[in-house]
Amino acid sequence: MEQTAEMIPEVRCRLRDLNTKAYYLLVALSFIYGRGNEGACSLKIALSLTAVSAVLPVQDLAKTITSLRIIQEGKIVCLTLALIFTLYWITFVAVASR
Repeated sequence: MEQTAEMIPEVRCRLRDLNTKAYYLLVALSFIYGRGNEGACSLKIALSLTAVSAVLPVQDLAKTITSLRIIQEGKIVCLTLALIFTLYWITFVAVASR
């Protein structure tokens, strides 16, 4: 029972961190998706992938070294795709709208 009582502050702290991340993510995405610019679809995808990579609670999901590596590789894939979508947006959409 003592171990559970000691873990409660740690769990509360972790939940507070996750709630803060979720709040900032919702605020950022509300600005991104609140605008009706259809040309910015690739930028919206890029920012969403970046947000998912940044907010993913690795500490809570990774219980073994194998699961940590899988999550790490997933984040790398998301960030690589985000970079590709951003470069596409910079090259084709932003230049075409000038």
